[in-house]
Amino acid sequence: MVSWNDARLAMAADRRRLAGVLGRRPGPLHAGLWALRLYRTAQWLRHGRNLKLPARLLWTANLVLTGADLDPSSPIGAGAVILDPRGVILYGTVGANCTFGVCSGIGTLLREEASSGDALGSMAKLGNNVVLGDRAFVLGVHKVGDDVIVGDSCVVMEDVPDGAVLVSRAGEWRAVRAKMTKRDLPEPARPGLVGCIRADVARAVLANGGSADVGAARFWGHLILPSVAGIAVFRIAQALHTRGFRRLGGMVAGLVRALCGMTLHPGSTIGPGLHVPHPVTVRFCGRAGDNLTLYPYASVGPETWPALTARPTPADIPMLGNDVGIGAGGAVVGPVTLGDGATVGVNAVVRRNLGAGLSAVPRRNWHYATVTVLPKTDNVEEMPALAVPRREAQA
Repeated sequence: MVSWNDARLAMAADRRRLAGVLGRRPGPLHAGLWALRLYRTAQWLRHGRNLKLPARLLWTANLVLTGADLDPSSPIGAGAVILDPRGVILYGTVGANCTFGVCSGIGTLLREEASSGDALGSMAKLGNNVVLGDRAFVLGVHKVGDDVIVGDSCVVMEDVPDGAVLVSRAGEWRAVRAKMTKRDLPEPARPGLVGCIRADVARAVLANGGSADVGAARFWGHLILPSVAGIAVFRIAQALHTRGFRRLGGMVAGLVRALCGMTLHPGSTIGPGLHVPHPVTVRFCGRAGDNLTLYPYASVGPETWPALTARPTPADIPMLGNDVGIGAGGAVVGPVTLGDGATVGVNAVVRRNLGAGLSAVPRRNWHYATVTVLPKTDNVEEMPALAVPRREAQA
């Protein structure tokens, strides 16, 4: 149960700590501060008043206006600081006085894990006074201790002890044949614009724990979500581009990029069942089969990206099969081919062909810079929270 007084106190703590980080009073339109305010209001509506629909609408407004995807069901401690909310995704448990850089986030490895059973139990947990750098992720059922600094571009998929400092390094990946669980996917869609949109909505319903039978209520209820609505508008841009209205199709695709954060080239060929759980900095220009999944910050395209109005698309675009998934921060670059059921792991950059059923599993792209371990005795004083200099964000 979250009371309105608790939400107000948390908002005040957020503002005080942001002023301390910036060294000055934040402006009235600071995007990161407003992202937290909208989140705490949505959390109060969801857990304090049990108003699910208004909370979802406020979450949607937060995503569109600030670019932050903050789950109202995820507890975020007081004193949080988001310097730049663009691309910040928080699905998990966050302690007090945590700081987040641009395009950073925590969550689960697979959306299906959060849709069944204890959702928070399948997500990451951050301790107090944790700093996430730009494009830093903490994914899976792992815990990050107190006073931890996760450097820029680090992807954490294991437990981290208290007081650790993580520094990124060049990432590598290897191809493995992972044992995948069978997923229930929508039936093949009827050809045409409406058939593709219905298949896309059905895929979103299944990913959120629903059934394959999509009625009118479920259809329109999911169509208001930013990701699903952006995909539907992209289908319109794709149809316009195919029929020769390239300039108009490019304008519609630009509208999707401005409102949802997705850059989907209208000249791309994507089969029905496209699913984008979080439409944050997702880019695609290529060809893909049915049931494609693009996670946050995923990028698929040629070496040099064409304009949204360009036709034909470049010759070095990637070719993806059916049931392909691109993990968070993953990239497929150049004229490569991914077979059916291939998966690109978190932050893996694929520049060579990947066979059917194979997964590009990234190796750890970070190392410990400093780990301080103190004996747990009554005579040892508590260490102060670690701090790192951060560049000032625009107020």
